[in-house]
Amino acid sequence: MPKDTYSKQEFSKRYFTIEEAEILLPKIEKILRKVVSLNRALDILSTIEIEVYDDDYENLRKVTKINKQFHKLSYQFFSGIEMLEGIGCIVKDYGAGIIDFYSSFDGREIFLCWRLGERSIDFWHEVEDGYMGRRPIMSLRKLK
Repeated sequence: MPKDTYSKQEFSKRYFTIEEAEILLPKIEKILRKVVSLNRALDILSTIEIEVYDDDYENLRKVTKINKQFHKLSYQFFSGIEMLEGIGCIVKDYGAGIIDFYSSFDGREIFLCWRLGERSIDFWHEVEDGYMGRRPIMSLRKLK
């Protein structure tokens, strides 16, 4: 069997301070906007149903063109996701544009939580909690 070509470093978590994560937000926002847009386009394309008639050349060309477009957009979508993951982000919701960043507080893992359209990272949540468990960043300072 061939050896796994991925190094352990590629899958290691990256921990961010609030400041480190916020510096990356302009870059992340640009990529994430494209990912969200591509996700919408893929959703729309996936709803198109076309009957294939083997003896209808024009129909076959349309099906091929739609499939080509779907796969092209899929490739761009997953490339964007890989870019975000390469930065160290965790994409939690492709449709809403929700990103988490690993961080630590009082010796435990937490997520810094950011949503497309927010100007800064103003929320965090426990790793086990989801978006609905978000709390203001200011509450971290109060917990100390």
